[in-house]
Parts: sequence; structure tokens; C-alpha cells
Amino acid sequence: MLSIFRQYTFDDSFEQVFVSNKFLKEYQIALTFATDYDDDDRPTNGIFRPTWDLQKVTPEAIERFKEKARSMDVEVKVFISIGNRGTHQPFKSLDNNTWIANATESLAHLVQSEELNLHVDGIDVLYEEIDASPGDFIQCVGTLIRNLKENGVITEASISPTFNLNTEFYSRLYSSVPFFVDFVDYQFQKEVNFVMNPSVLLQRYNELTKVYPRRKLLAGYSAENEDWATLSPIVFFLGGMDILKKRRAPGISIHYHNFSAQSSPPQSTP
Repeated sequence: MLSIFRQYTFDDSFEQVFVSNKFLKEYQIALTFATDYDDDDRPTNGIFRPTWDLQKVTPEAIERFKEKARSMDVEVKVFISIGNRGTHQPFKSLDNNTWIANATESLAHLVQSEELNLHVDGIDVLYEEIDASPGDFIQCVGTLIRNLKENGVITEASISPTFNLNTEFYSRLYSSVPFFVDFVDYQFQKEVNFVMNPSVLLQRYNELTKVYPRRKLLAGYSAENEDWATLSPIVFFLGGMDILKKRRAPGISIHYHNFSAQSSPPQSTP
């Protein structure tokens, strides 16, 4: 049985999803993205703002979906995903201490905002490009997660590694704050070598369980055509079933949208 399903989304498409306790126990909505860049793509050193569709992702939309899920005995949790996909707006700290202070304050504001009022449970860290040393990334993001958890701002946190950044950045980040990270959502669509069949995917998952606890390790994928170069949907589907059954993974995640079509960040934030 699939315990957890996570959908990365910038709009209210989760409302169209069928949920049933026959298939899962928990549905996670990961909002993409909160970014610490301004409208001119200049880094703001940890001052995060939402870039998801504020007109569609509303308290009413979240509550409607939660009510539907509750009727099927499925729990819904909301995450704010910080970072970005591709090389656009990489992680970049202009000053570590200032980044940590700004990020802690700005994300606490987003999570606790009465205007947004999304009842956020946690944050997800998904940077596919990092313009910093491993030490700076680990210090900044690790301290941020610790601060938000210890201050009671969030109850859960996840990190979402990719192949290129896993060893130097994400695995070391996890090792620095293992008790504060609840999920590791590995993004399989970013594998460098071609994944030719489901057994290769299962083997790769087995390798990752030597680094991350299996009980925390989600199998992530993207439904976007541009992400299918090394891993096709059918291979992920079949391999994902093996991961869930043979390795008893806690769940999977999917990116649903064409992110190149995502609207520009809003000019004002709550």
C-alpha cells in the first residue's frame, strides 16, 4: 500500500485528484516555490516570497481538498518548497549569518501568515543548482531547518536531492541534521545515466538506502516531458511499484506541471 503521495504544484490542481484510503494514508501538497530572489533575479539573501499562484492556492481550496480527503480517511499536509528547478535561481548565500536570519524570519512569516492562512506543516528543500560551497549550503539550510523546527514554526521538513548534488551537498546536509529531517524525496528524473529498466531503478533505490533511512526515502519523479530524457514514465511506474512492494518505501512524489509555463512571481506578498 502507498502510504504517502506528494504532489509538487504551483496551483490548485490537487483539487482534481481522487484520494482514497485504499491507496494511501497521507497526501502532501508541496507548493512551488518560495524563492529568495527578486523580480529581476537578484538574490535577496534569504528573504523568501511565494511564487505559486496566490489566486488559486487559497485557504478555501486547501480546506475543500482536506475535507474531501478526510471523508476518505486520508490526511493532507501542506509543505512550502524552497528553491527552484533547473539552473534558474540557484542557492546562493551572500552572507551566511544574514541568510539564516532572513530565511528563518521570512519563512516563519509565510508559514504563520494569517493572510495566506494555508496551515503549512513543513518545508521542503529542492535546489537543483547550488552556487555555494557544500559547507555554506549545509550551514545555512541545516540551521534554517533546525531553527524552524525548534521554534515550533513547522512540524516536518524534507530535502529533495538530485544525482549531481546528492553526495557533496544533500547527503552531508542530512548527516548534519538527521533528527530534523523527516523525509528525503530523491528526484529520480535527474539521473545522469539512462535508466533502461525497472530493475536499474530498484538498484539505485537500494544504493540510496545506504545513505538515507528507508523509512524516510520517497521516490520522486516528474511528469513533465522535458524530464523524461533518462527515465521514462513507464519505467518509473513499474520500478516505483517494485520500490513500494519490495523495498517498502514510504511513498512517491510527482511534479505535475510544465514549470516553464509557471506565471511570474507576484509583485506583492502577504
